[in-house]
Amino acid sequence: MDEQELIRRSQAGETAAIEGLLGCYEGLIYNLAHRYFGSQAEAADAAQEAMVKIYRRIGEFKGHSAFKTWVYRVTTNVCLDTLRKHRIEPLSLDDSDEDGRPTLQVPSGGVDPENALEQEELREILTQLLTTLAEDHRVILVLRDLEGLAYEEIAGILGCSLGTVKSRLARAREALRRRFLASPRTTGWIEGRLRA
Repeated sequence: MDEQELIRRSQAGETAAIEGLLGCYEGLIYNLAHRYFGSQAEAADAAQEAMVKIYRRIGEFKGHSAFKTWVYRVTTNVCLDTLRKHRIEPLSLDDSDEDGRPTLQVPSGGVDPENALEQEELREILTQLLTTLAEDHRVILVLRDLEGLAYEEIAGILGCSLGTVKSRLARAREALRRRFLASPRTTGWIEGRLRA
């Protein structure tokens, strides 16, 4: 059964259809929540809450955007609400995804063990710095640079214009860059590389 048919049947109240639809997006929802919280337990709670909201609000989906975009929007809103309510610090430096990779991914420079260690250190620094950014900067970086969503999808998720997405992303990247250059950990990392 294709996605459109699952959506139609879900909106008609077929429990099996909504369960099938949620099954298709369960991994995406959890991974997105994990990007905000880092902790598996907090991500699982937020993902569960997002799936309950999707289940209850499936009738609100009008098809003006892709269903995936709507799922991102619901999940992002749940994560942001949780962060606001509980003041949870997202993206802990020590946390990793289900495969053990650090939360913030940096392209690997090869299989050289020394290079891999340097990349790991850089990921840790960037992950820590990401937690210090303002919420709107953190959200836009998660959606674009970590999740790889298109500008149009992000605009739909955040309910803003394409121009706003681009300008907010530029400001967020600049804020992260400034913090990276000012961080004592970064200085040590750079000095270590220059000595090598």
